[in-house]
Amino acid sequence: MSRWLIHGALLNGEGEPIDVLIDAGAIAAIGPSLDVDPATLADCVAASGAWLMPGLVDPLVRLREPGASNKATIVGEARAALACGSTWLGMAAGTSPPIESTAVVEMIGRRSADGRGANVLPYAALCRQTGGLAELGALSVAGCPIATDQGSPIADAGMLRRSLQYASSLDMAVLLQPIDAALNADGIAHDGAIAARMGLAGIPPSAETVALARILLLAEECDARVIVGPLSTAASVEQIARAQARGVRVTGMVSTLQLSLNELDLYPFRSVVHLQPPLREETDRIALLQGLARGVIGLLCSDHQPHDADAKLAPFGESETGASMLDAHLGLGLQLTMDGTLSVAQWIDRASLQPRRWLSLNKPEWQVGEAADLMLLNPHFEAPLPSCGL
Repeated sequence: MSRWLIHGALLNGEGEPIDVLIDAGAIAAIGPSLDVDPATLADCVAASGAWLMPGLVDPLVRLREPGASNKATIVGEARAALACGSTWLGMAAGTSPPIESTAVVEMIGRRSADGRGANVLPYAALCRQTGGLAELGALSVAGCPIATDQGSPIADAGMLRRSLQYASSLDMAVLLQPIDAALNADGIAHDGAIAARMGLAGIPPSAETVALARILLLAEECDARVIVGPLSTAASVEQIARAQARGVRVTGMVSTLQLSLNELDLYPFRSVVHLQPPLREETDRIALLQGLARGVIGLLCSDHQPHDADAKLAPFGESETGASMLDAHLGLGLQLTMDGTLSVAQWIDRASLQPRRWLSLNKPEWQVGEAADLMLLNPHFEAPLPSCGL
């Protein structure tokens, strides 16, 4: 039996309680106090006080497979994401082999098709490992909604320009991580007083902002649609705001972890928060929050990077970068509404609706016949929602 009734939920966290009947994965009825025969239901969820929201769309995750299934698998991570509110995942191209051929896209599709996890959207690699542009046209047809340099930022400005021109000709959005390799060098923490006290090589803000300036100028010249991130600096927010004011088709992306911590959280050599980009000063964190609220930063991601236990047991500088974030992304996002940084509507927009727009996904509609691409969230309790007792 595939019929479920959600009883007494608050649509998008506001208004009067409603009921939603779901049948075979689609909305069969919606409205206040639906009259449904309990005998026809698989279950009824008593959702008094809970929020009924579109499922989250996490626009940047590293699923490790193919190439590092000892760290994580596509199936396992997709199921974990769905359990934590994300119904769609944008999969970075930096796998082994990278997502630069339709064969890899098809393999990812087969491994993520068990139907019990979040939907996985593989991102096309902008360039081939062996050099030259990837076949973005074929990769787009195969199911890649955007192209990216995640995991391998393009150092050659000429190659980046050609990549943006190619993507623009296909009206394919591009996700770029602004990292200047020469300025980043061997740095492992924000270049400031905390890194100096801990004896850690620093990464200056210019490692991000110099690369970002190049991206914005080329995006403007090529009329490309570009997402830049994950971001970490206050200066990046203002650079993007100025570009948007000029008409550049760009938005920023930030991780929930960058919004929640700063460089002080590195003490005492906590390798679990050895990140790229690094945690920066509190003023940067506040500027990122403000940029998210203003809409300059339009996408909220987890930047999920699962690791095996050994990867984080080494001394800070020798540990691998990134943190496992699928289980924290929802809670940290909800916290932004609880502390007043974002309204519930803004959070839904940044964590679900804007990513859908950039990834060419349909906007969820609360209408009969529409897919039940939704999440039921009780913002006040950690306990599971009770059954109606059918």
